[in-house]
Amino acid sequence: MVKKHGKRQRARAKAQRTGAGYASAAAGTAHEHTPLPDMGVLASVPHGCGRPLDPGLAARLVAACRTACRPCQTSLARQMLLPENRATLAALAGTVFGILPAAAGAFASETTRTWALLARAAAAERQVEAALAAVEAMAEPQASELLEDALDHWAVGGASPEEIADMVQVIGLQDLGIEPEEDAGEDDAYADIALFADSKGFAGGDYALHLGFVEMPDGRPLPLIAFEARTDRAGLEDLRGRCGWRPWNGRADAFPGLDVNWRVRVHIGTQALEELAHTDAEGWDDIRLWRGEAKMPGEWWDLLDVAGHALLCGPVAPADPNAILAAAEAGQMSAVVARARFS
Repeated sequence: MVKKHGKRQRARAKAQRTGAGYASAAAGTAHEHTPLPDMGVLASVPHGCGRPLDPGLAARLVAACRTACRPCQTSLARQMLLPENRATLAALAGTVFGILPAAAGAFASETTRTWALLARAAAAERQVEAALAAVEAMAEPQASELLEDALDHWAVGGASPEEIADMVQVIGLQDLGIEPEEDAGEDDAYADIALFADSKGFAGGDYALHLGFVEMPDGRPLPLIAFEARTDRAGLEDLRGRCGWRPWNGRADAFPGLDVNWRVRVHIGTQALEELAHTDAEGWDDIRLWRGEAKMPGEWWDLLDVAGHALLCGPVAPADPNAILAAAEAGQMSAVVARARFS
């Protein structure tokens, strides 16, 4: 009995150390994701406020995310949310949202966008304690949102620890305090847009759809659906008034925001686009903007599967990237980012 108890204790300790589940640790099948990133940069940012950090835990979590190992991500994230690891969480998030420019973009949670203001202030040596205090005071759901948003940058297209370390060393306090308008010219570029060849588009109601993709501010591609008006009631007024889409000038530094009530519904088996709809506060459809069965190009499907979101924009006529940007520049474009729903 004592021997079995000791084995269980060792399995629990191994599970905690490696992030593996208890069963795999007990069976001796626990694994590690290598190479582990060097997380020494966490000590270079002020968001941990000099508290003891666990860079090993952070390294294992980031490595698990980079290899898409869901069991390890789940168990390690659970550890990161514990009270004793909130300083490590603050440092992990602070290296992204306090140092990298424009990191808390449209797809970040409200929790992250609010905390990013404190993170930037801490990086500029203002309200240093406030950033950590906010993380320590977060309920677990909010802390989990902050962690997920931070890991998106660490694991998917974000800066590497070495790149962040270089930024910490190179950027001085005076640079961190620069007002956006003083440096606006560097980010004043139009977004890169591409459309798949489809002369007619996919008809379905008042609009025809044209599929493509757009480059987000952080450089990652996002699926794009351009709406071409087919009836008299369709058009700019419809998209802005009835649908509530916001004007978009086509620039990457003014990327449209996410509206969680807009849904892009697709069927997994047929890889077909079926519906674009808006839901009310109770989850019922109150706007069905497009319905049909459009077989999606394989490249577009793969992109939607990874991104989980799509940019909806319109009206466009004709449907080509130059026309989209021309309409945007003329103030004749509205857009929104919608969530994909797979069935």
